[in-house]
Amino acid sequence: MRTISFRALLITSSLLLLLIFFGMTVYSLNERQNLFQQQLDRKADSLQQSFELMLHEQENKMMLLASMVAADPAVQELFYHGSRMVLIEGGGKGGVEAARLRQALFDRVAPAWQQMQEQYALRQLHFHLPPAKSYLRVHAPDHFGDDLSSIRPIIVNTNHTGEPQTGFEIGRVYSGIRGVTPVWYTRQDGTRVQVGALEAGASVDSVLSRLAPMLDSELTLLLNRKDVERAVWDEFKPKPVSACDCYIEATTSDRFTQWMQHSELSFDELSRQGGVEILNWEGRIYSLARFPLQDYSSQTERSALPPPGIIISWQDITELWHEEQRAQQLLILITAGAYMLTQLLLLLLLRRLREMMQQRVNAAAAEAEQAQLQLTSLLSDSPVVTYSLRIPGTSLDYISPNCTHLLGYHPEHIIGDDHWWSEHIHPHDREYVRQTLDWTQWPTKGIRRRYRLQHNNGQWRWIEDRCRASRSADGVQMLNGVLLDITAQHRAEEALKESERSLRRAQRIGAVGSWEYHFADQSLTWSEETYRIFSVTPEQTPDYALFISRVHPDDRELVDSTWHNAIQGGRYDLEHRVVAGGEVRWVREMADFEHDETGVLRATGMVQDITSQKLREQELHRLATSDALTGLANRRYFMERLEQERARAVRFNTRCGLMMIDLDHFKQVNDQFGHATGDRVLKAFADTAAAQMRQIDIIGRIGGEEFAVLLPGTDMEGAKILAERLRLAIAAISFADIYSLHVTTSIGVTVITKTDHEVDAPLGRADKAVYTAKHNGRDRIEIAE
Repeated sequence: MRTISFRALLITSSLLLLLIFFGMTVYSLNERQNLFQQQLDRKADSLQQSFELMLHEQENKMMLLASMVAADPAVQELFYHGSRMVLIEGGGKGGVEAARLRQALFDRVAPAWQQMQEQYALRQLHFHLPPAKSYLRVHAPDHFGDDLSSIRPIIVNTNHTGEPQTGFEIGRVYSGIRGVTPVWYTRQDGTRVQVGALEAGASVDSVLSRLAPMLDSELTLLLNRKDVERAVWDEFKPKPVSACDCYIEATTSDRFTQWMQHSELSFDELSRQGGVEILNWEGRIYSLARFPLQDYSSQTERSALPPPGIIISWQDITELWHEEQRAQQLLILITAGAYMLTQLLLLLLLRRLREMMQQRVNAAAAEAEQAQLQLTSLLSDSPVVTYSLRIPGTSLDYISPNCTHLLGYHPEHIIGDDHWWSEHIHPHDREYVRQTLDWTQWPTKGIRRRYRLQHNNGQWRWIEDRCRASRSADGVQMLNGVLLDITAQHRAEEALKESERSLRRAQRIGAVGSWEYHFADQSLTWSEETYRIFSVTPEQTPDYALFISRVHPDDRELVDSTWHNAIQGGRYDLEHRVVAGGEVRWVREMADFEHDETGVLRATGMVQDITSQKLREQELHRLATSDALTGLANRRYFMERLEQERARAVRFNTRCGLMMIDLDHFKQVNDQFGHATGDRVLKAFADTAAAQMRQIDIIGRIGGEEFAVLLPGTDMEGAKILAERLRLAIAAISFADIYSLHVTTSIGVTVITKTDHEVDAPLGRADKAVYTAKHNGRDRIEIAE
């Protein structure tokens, strides 16, 4: 019986191994074929990209040649007058004068035409009248006057839009790569008018001839017979290939003509097929690839019609093909040899396996006995104490010997004692343990309980009790469990909780919150103080959208850009405002971004409420830059701003007006009414002057009753207008309790120029103008030229 089982196993293993090797061979051959095909496809894609690049280069060259000829003023004038004579002489081809001007235009461009033919393989130079009427074919001067609107959209679009166009098109004489540019003429009155369009064209043959040796391939351009016969005059048509119903426009080898004569493929079938094909011809193997040649219409209108041309490339891959076949044959031989060797090894392995199985059966009993001994030894040294008892009841039937290490008692002191357990549980935990005695309410997976038990030395130990109720084979309900000393763990947990409480207190005292953002699931967690800073209730789930909504609208772009810059490795450390609970607060944020090879993982940061600090800074700045009496800019701050505007005027030649203002007879006010009234006058002046200024203007007190005003972006005329308005407003100041007190000013006006290399220059001019105003009677404005 054992022999039959072994033979069945051997046969099954052999068949399975055969299927595996057969599948591996088929898969490997298929992969090699796919790789070979991918190699051919990549070469075809590379060739198409090279062709399109060279085609684009040729189009640009044609556009450049056409633009060079169209830029000749003599060509523009002859074309302009010739177009007018065609209209005057009845349209169509025109009359005698139109013919004379056409000949003159031909004589003008003939030398350039001859040179461009020799140097750039130019095949066509053609002048068109709108919308697409032939005026002069330099390459076929006897053929003109025909309307090309129906077949030459590139000409129509150039004349319609006045913009240069490029592309491939089939024409009356040639099919080729075109560059078309509008021809403009400037009349004697200076106006420009578009006369028509000038077209320069070259054949695709030049592109194929340059590309074939570069890529070690042969190339052919086929044109759709219907498209050629619709456009080309009969006398210029090439000989068609009847087998494919198409024309061979250009080719680098005659071999393709032979293939086409023996082929039954039509042009439509060739245009629909894609990829790379293998062709066997006269004992040689060729890879054949094709891709469409789009004309101008199909490129601009995205037409669903088939392209008018197909580029076909082929390459002799005979040696490469035979090498691939030999490699596949070698793969089959290697796989077959590997199968035979593996089959032999399998046979030897199965025989050895049968011997080993018998040996293991013999050793199983000895191993089981040894395992029992090891289990007993393991339990005696393990920190986990096991126990069991009958339900209901409180007397243990069993507890493992290692309970001595946990509780300080030997098993015989515990087993059978109904009161030991309740007597050794901490008084504060007895009620909790008593509530868990109803084992019928436990989940099937059991429960976990934590409580304190008293060690034999009087110390209290925290115990984790994991137990589950079950039924024994004889139907008795049993409670089986394990006890684990978690005293150290409990102390660590309590220390952690206390540390967290201390952290929350410290954050609350310092107004510093913390947060953490995980990029994998876009989750954001805030500390308690962070919720308070942003005035968000703990019931709300924070995310980036909630955070950015609390940022002041004027600072959101700064915060968002800093955040995304930090994701890329930048620094996240900034101060900004937030709108929280209806009030604006200043906060400072810092964060550290953790990265690995996959990108950014998480960001951990802090946010601190610095509102009081910011308010102090703003108040200090106000005190440092403003005059204590008037609230205007003090002399030091005003001079700093004056220097900034002077430097801007020198560098960028910007405009900035400057006024010097002096209160008339102010000393008499102090002498007659007292210094308190003088201070009232200064404050009234400051309030009135500030009301007349723009937000960007700066008014400062630079002396006792001397003031200066900066007017950024204001020229002399604007400064004069503002000075007069200010003078009138000051003169209208009145004091209800002092009717005889009138305030007037003498004002000097100048502008800062790029020649002012020091601030003293414009200040000196304005100050001099003030003295002139006082000399001329006060309460007036003087201009410092």
